[in-house]
Amino acid sequence: MLAATLLALTAIAQAPDVPAAESAAADAQASSASPTVVPAGRQASNVAVITIQEPIDSVTARSVARRIALAEQAGAEAIVFDIDTPGGEVGAVLEISGAIKGTTVPNTVAWINDTAYSGGAIIAFACREIVAADPSKMGDALVVSPLMALPEAERQKVTVTLIAEMVNSARLRGWDEYLLQAVVSRFIELWYVEHLETGERLCIDEAEYRMLFDSDPPRGSARLASASPNPNAPEAPASFGADDAPPTELAEDAEAYQSPGGLLNADETARVRNDLEQTSQRPLLSEADRGQYQLLAYVCDGNAAVVFQKAGPADDMAYFDLLSSTVNNDEELKGFFGAENLTRLDPSWSEAVVRFLMQFWVRGLLIVIFIVGLFLEMSAPGTSLPGIAAAIALGMLLAPPYLAGMAGWWEIVAILIGVGCLLVEIFVLPGFGLFGVAGILALFIGLLGTFVPDQSGGLFPNSPKAERDALWGAATILMAFVTAGGGVFLIARKSGSLPFLNRFVLSNPEPGEDESPLAVLRPTEETVRVGDEGVADTDLRPSGRAEISGQLIDVVSGLGYIGEGARVRVSSVESLRVVVDEIGADPNEGETNT
Repeated sequence: MLAATLLALTAIAQAPDVPAAESAAADAQASSASPTVVPAGRQASNVAVITIQEPIDSVTARSVARRIALAEQAGAEAIVFDIDTPGGEVGAVLEISGAIKGTTVPNTVAWINDTAYSGGAIIAFACREIVAADPSKMGDALVVSPLMALPEAERQKVTVTLIAEMVNSARLRGWDEYLLQAVVSRFIELWYVEHLETGERLCIDEAEYRMLFDSDPPRGSARLASASPNPNAPEAPASFGADDAPPTELAEDAEAYQSPGGLLNADETARVRNDLEQTSQRPLLSEADRGQYQLLAYVCDGNAAVVFQKAGPADDMAYFDLLSSTVNNDEELKGFFGAENLTRLDPSWSEAVVRFLMQFWVRGLLIVIFIVGLFLEMSAPGTSLPGIAAAIALGMLLAPPYLAGMAGWWEIVAILIGVGCLLVEIFVLPGFGLFGVAGILALFIGLLGTFVPDQSGGLFPNSPKAERDALWGAATILMAFVTAGGGVFLIARKSGSLPFLNRFVLSNPEPGEDESPLAVLRPTEETVRVGDEGVADTDLRPSGRAEISGQLIDVVSGLGYIGEGARVRVSSVESLRVVVDEIGADPNEGETNT
């Protein structure tokens, strides 16, 4: 009896365990299924996602501005910038950053998915909040030149602007000012501290550390990597301590290296920090704060611009209070906002075409097509196909840089003047004189202008980027001219045997064959000689056809208009052009008229 009672009591005692476990699991399931509480300032029913997933250039900047305007007009309550980019042009990055800060939709979020190097990091910090996929990386916005070594003096000029931009973002969005400067500058050594009472955390430099702790700062292994994984980053110089003299070629004043001014001298550092729209919220530390802070981490040693990595528990973004949430897909992004609708705004197909046509090798090929097509049309007026090809190539050369802000009206005018001068040189004043030289120069200058930002609107018209674009533009144009010249020579020498082109060559017909009415690209030096006479088969305005020595040949009037039926004499013979002069009306026609 006692045994039965004990068994019954045991069963009763153990019975609730199963329902309790089920209840706990149900509660956990319900908790995970329940919607996340979204702060009122973040909540948005309609979210627009703007993707930035390519190297950033002027086309990207205009594309992002267009899509921001579209999101505003559509009534988006939040704009997310889906970033996966290695960075890009400084001017374009600053344009995008300014557009984000100036949008009428204040609820802006950067989604690091999965890398935001260089300009991508600058754009991310321009947003109000940052979310990131796991894994992901962000940072290293050091000014670099992928094609040539960038002089340190030039680097400083651009770094001034980037530091001002990052400090402005920090003050506007509440990021740590010193930490953001370390993203764009080298030689910034930082420590992370926490206030013992308030729990407020911030980065401090060496001078502040000595003031707060009255001791030498510890170094050792830094929390953030001192060697950037960005493959475009230059080699970092060796680090130096407070007692080491800074490199003389980088700055004259050592104070530039004792504060997060980075590559700036003391005056520039002060100007950048003071000449900003937002008032700094950073605590003004003094000796009265000694003993009020504890050290959390050695942040960076100044060997390179910092990179924040997020990979599982190793979450630099969250550790430095940069991350609002982990987001791996669109559904999680909707949950982050509590959104009902999420729409992606990707670059349009036309923007992709513009970016393709803006590549140097494509532009060089278009220049070759333009020059060769123009030459063929001039050599055989009325053929149309080469002229159409030249016109299309010219349009494809001018339209993309004009839309991208790299060409203005003067480049188009210069190109048209160049073409006009060449036409005058070929058809009106044969030879190679003033108009020929002026035409080539005008054409070269006009084309070169389409490779660099428009001076009236470019952010850095004299920057290394603009100079590099001009250098590569000049090299591309020269190579295209040489290639086109080689093509023209080949056509001139081998036109009769080249596929397609031989269809336009007038050859001596075999007995019984009909003679073609077209005489294009004929090697005339073997069949027509200076002094030969004939009759104009068409009006020469100044080009047309004439029958000379029983052959129908393309000719060019040496000077002025020659009407159909007029007698002409060959004044010069070139490989692809016969120049004639009028010698009077046909005698038979004259007797008839009398």
